[in-house]
Amino acid sequence: MSKLEIQVDQSGFYNGFNRVVAISAKFIILAVVIWAASAPEYAGRVLDEIKNWSFHNLQYYYNWAVGFFVLVCLAIALHPKWGRIRLGNGKPEFSNFSWFSMMFGAGIGIGMLGFATGEPITYMDDNPEIRRSVMEIQSAFDSAGLPLEEDAEVWTSYHSAVESEALTPLPNLVEPRTVSAVTSVYRYEFLHWGINAWCCYALVGIALAFFAYRRQQPLTIRSTLTPLFGTKLNGGFGHVVDVTAVVATILGISQTIGLGLSTFASGVHNITGWSWLVTTGETPEPTLAALLVALAIVMVCSILSALSGVGRGIKWLSNLNMVLSFGLLSFFLIFGSTQFFFWIMGTSLIDYTLALPRLSFYVFPEQGPGSPGEWQAWWSIFYWAWWIAFAPFVGLFLARISRNRTIREFVLGAVIAPSLMCFIWFALLGGTAIDLELRGIAEGSIYAKSLTAQLFQVINVMLDSALAIVMSFLIIILLLTYLITSADSAALVANIISAGGETERAPNTQILIWGLLITACIAALLIAGGISAIQAAMIIGAIPFSFIMILMGISLLKALYQEQG
Repeated sequence: MSKLEIQVDQSGFYNGFNRVVAISAKFIILAVVIWAASAPEYAGRVLDEIKNWSFHNLQYYYNWAVGFFVLVCLAIALHPKWGRIRLGNGKPEFSNFSWFSMMFGAGIGIGMLGFATGEPITYMDDNPEIRRSVMEIQSAFDSAGLPLEEDAEVWTSYHSAVESEALTPLPNLVEPRTVSAVTSVYRYEFLHWGINAWCCYALVGIALAFFAYRRQQPLTIRSTLTPLFGTKLNGGFGHVVDVTAVVATILGISQTIGLGLSTFASGVHNITGWSWLVTTGETPEPTLAALLVALAIVMVCSILSALSGVGRGIKWLSNLNMVLSFGLLSFFLIFGSTQFFFWIMGTSLIDYTLALPRLSFYVFPEQGPGSPGEWQAWWSIFYWAWWIAFAPFVGLFLARISRNRTIREFVLGAVIAPSLMCFIWFALLGGTAIDLELRGIAEGSIYAKSLTAQLFQVINVMLDSALAIVMSFLIIILLLTYLITSADSAALVANIISAGGETERAPNTQILIWGLLITACIAALLIAGGISAIQAAMIIGAIPFSFIMILMGISLLKALYQEQG
């Protein structure tokens, strides 16, 4: 295999960088910023239309693509020879604790902290099994010739019909906000945050590490396709691959940080009560002003961290957020619904494991309003796009910190361990919230909050006001460490790809430029349409990179087969 020779400037402002990749990626992000900032209403409308189209037309593609990534990662880890291949020839650079901390913090920490409570609570109201049950009730009413008004509350009508013996009770129904919904809640919770998510990251990370540390190719995305395209990747095609990866990285990190900003603003409001931080209405959401102020705080801190490099700022922050994460988990383990947590883990892990093969490839045939297919489009497909857009960033970062690990060790550390950590997190925090509502202690107050504010409402229910403020403050600090770690890692990764895989710390000017571009991109998209606009932009970035990931999986299998041949 010929080694790629990626041309880089030898002097000037882009000394050590590939000028085409660096300028093209910056130009695309800057164009998004100018477009969204100059015509926010039009940009928001176009982005929303693209998002809706992708949700309803790419379900099979995304589902099967992510299923393919899972099969590749598990196959190479379980293969008796491939799994033992070492991605380098020395000792690992980081200890196991620091290695896992950096992987977890950069990979999924923000989303997990923001969604750990809110998403299970949301799924208690609406998930595919609940929608299937509603459809069965509607069919039973039609078969019995009973009227069911279009705007009627289906479950109220059903219980009334059963009590009056006009309808025979239907078996295996999943009713919202009841114990019957819990298993289905965590089936999809674990699906979205478990093995499928981490295999998207691990595929990119293993491919990068294999070709960089074993085949001595540059540590950049195009290197993973060398068995398929060879030295053609030195030219324009290779530049397109790397630019696509950088753009997907920036748009993916924008979605992650946008979610974190919403949680951050909700936490500050929970502590201070400042009215300007949230909107008025039944379910208050963070205001645009609150999100922009939070963005400024986070990005200043992240740029300073990125300037210090991986071995200092990012490593220290990653260790700190892992310590704080275990502290928060310990609090919920001691004072939360521990017995309910163990019940969830015991039943849901078995259910998830048995359902995973089907869930990874199955697309619901019903696509109309209120159908399971509609839910799958708005939740599962969104997550697959998010993880794919985030994969070049997390994958390259994993490869950067995982030198000299074996492939099997990589999969265990970057897929299995983080998945179990997410399961514990969601079952403990989300389970506590569900238990408080099921037992009537929360009295609907958790359901009434926005998704990113529900964690703080759980704290309010569990503790008195003074202790709730203290715990909310600690959660905000933890969230800040996740936000800063992710943002500064993204700036470093963008520079590594732009420099043709050079892992030495980029000049401060380049780090600063990427930090400012990420800030401007998030701000412009927030102005154009809030979190929804960021989601749409992220999905646009995910589509082209998903093609590259499929080729990457084929390329890696071909290279491993050749190596053992």
